[in-house]
Amino acid sequence: MLRAVRLIPLLFSAAVLGGCAVDAHINYVPDFMKQPVPSQPVNLPPDVGEILKGNVAAVFAQGASPTAISYSSPVPGKFGGWDTCVQGDVVGVTGKPLGVQLFLVNIDRDRIGRRERVGDDHWCATQVFKSL
Repeated sequence: MLRAVRLIPLLFSAAVLGGCAVDAHINYVPDFMKQPVPSQPVNLPPDVGEILKGNVAAVFAQGASPTAISYSSPVPGKFGGWDTCVQGDVVGVTGKPLGVQLFLVNIDRDRIGRRERVGDDHWCATQVFKSL
């Protein structure tokens, strides 16, 4: 009886490990029994112009009254989504012009997420901009 008790876990382990393959692409199931690989949706870049038209306040501070807003073509973001550069001529709280402000904006699922003000030494400064 003791021998059977020791033999059951050994047989169970052998059955579990026997189903594993050394290479992930090698298996012993016929093709007709395999599930089809799901097709990956094509991740198209967002329409930045349309997103910005409805959400300018999400990029620039409230009361900044941005004018001459322009944006660059989106590039795949480092942490997901798409990164684009947005610039606009803004005024301060006192009404004095502050000049052109440049922002790095992350767009994920057609929504503006993270935004970060960047300087002239950032890669955004070398981008080609399109007017809004």
